[in-house]
Amino acid sequence: MKLLLEIVVGYMYKVQKNQLDTSKYAKEFAAIRHGNYFQFFNEIEKEVDLIVTYENGQIKTNNKVKKNDVAFIALTKVGECLRDFYQRIFQTYGELKDPDMSDEDFQKAAYFELSIRMHSNDKRLPNEEIKFVDIIERLELTQSEKDTLHQGRKFINYIKRPWKMKNKWSDELERFNIAFELIKTKKLTII
Repeated sequence: MKLLLEIVVGYMYKVQKNQLDTSKYAKEFAAIRHGNYFQFFNEIEKEVDLIVTYENGQIKTNNKVKKNDVAFIALTKVGECLRDFYQRIFQTYGELKDPDMSDEDFQKAAYFELSIRMHSNDKRLPNEEIKFVDIIERLELTQSEKDTLHQGRKFINYIKRPWKMKNKWSDELERFNIAFELIKTKKLTII
């Protein structure tokens, strides 16, 4: 089952890798480039879905994404606004073909980053302004496993800043896929 966020962010990654003009959605793309999903949700500028939560003995309803929301709740809240945003960016950029990666590869990259960031958020690691590299370092894994995840992180950085790529995309994609399998093995995925 694909999450809508995988599809939307995967598409945004494809736009970034192909170095298209993102000025029309500068704040949204900047938030994704820096892995700031809280800011991204708030930049979309559409009211999020209403959700009911139970917290500290109280039932609450709201339609705002808050910094202290457990990440899965935040994802649930943004469904409709993500659909709307995806339609808008797709109208702007259209069907894109990438010579190096499939849509599935871009979506896996989005899922990889979001999973690790959500895992740190749900474990209540300090997440404000924390860099992806630091999140990986704080995970309870061996150094070898962290090194593998860093290969996946570097691949995502190449997607976001393709001019920094010095190797073949196929070689980096292979390293990324090893990192992706590790997050599944270690149960660091969203679902």
